[in-house]
Amino acid sequence: MTDIPRQAPPTPHHGQPGIPPGWPGRRPQDRIVLDPGKPSWMDLVTVLAYLLIFILGGAVLVTLIPGFREQFTQPDGSLNEGSFTFTINLISYTVLTVLALIACWRPFVDSLRTFKRYGWLKIGLIPVIWFACIMVNAAVVMSAGGDIKSANQLAIEEMTTQVDFLPMMLVTVFMAPFVEEYIFRHLMIGKLSRWVNVWVCVGISMVLFASIHFISAGFSFDPVQIVPYLTLAAAITVAYVLTGRSLAYATILHVFNNLVSIVVAYTVLPLLSEGM
Repeated sequence: MTDIPRQAPPTPHHGQPGIPPGWPGRRPQDRIVLDPGKPSWMDLVTVLAYLLIFILGGAVLVTLIPGFREQFTQPDGSLNEGSFTFTINLISYTVLTVLALIACWRPFVDSLRTFKRYGWLKIGLIPVIWFACIMVNAAVVMSAGGDIKSANQLAIEEMTTQVDFLPMMLVTVFMAPFVEEYIFRHLMIGKLSRWVNVWVCVGISMVLFASIHFISAGFSFDPVQIVPYLTLAAAITVAYVLTGRSLAYATILHVFNNLVSIVVAYTVLPLLSEGM
């Protein structure tokens, strides 16, 4: 009897089509995890510049430029506070944005890879996350009987009466979120997690992110006012970790949050004021 030659089983290939998930030879589709890179000298320079400008009050050095303050003095001798403060922020964030771009433009571009998997789902979750933050803020703040608006939001609304829309967009919607995400997510979570547990880094990032905004508001601490900062920080930091430490995703989420606030401040709030 002639033996019928048996065909040898195919050698498993990773990612071979037709092999069910979980079977031998099937490579699991791991989520994209990005490498933020090692700390660099440029990171140190940018962080020191941020500390000097916003923590140690270095931004006021701009006012020492001859004739700078006079540019914002009105005919009656009073100072146009909104334009004056905005211009200082514009100069400060321009410097920090340039430094941050030099330090992390490669990781930022690379972090766009997070959209290669479930890209439309991740994009669609951005307004959902923003809306969830608004609902949490409203529930907590209203139950405490406080004002739902943070000190920063009130300051921005005051500036909108004295600063044009496009310059405000440039600073508040693009520059500030990029710089803050670079420092509080890319550095404090992405790079620090090389040595510290990532969820410990998340906690550190959230606390410092909220604290910085209270410092910029003049150290006026209000337990109710901290809620919007912590809610936004929690949403962005968790999203940053779950998207594989994507600086781009964290920045886009932060940009969307600020964009809505600015658009509302320039369009809806003036109409409400006129109707009162």
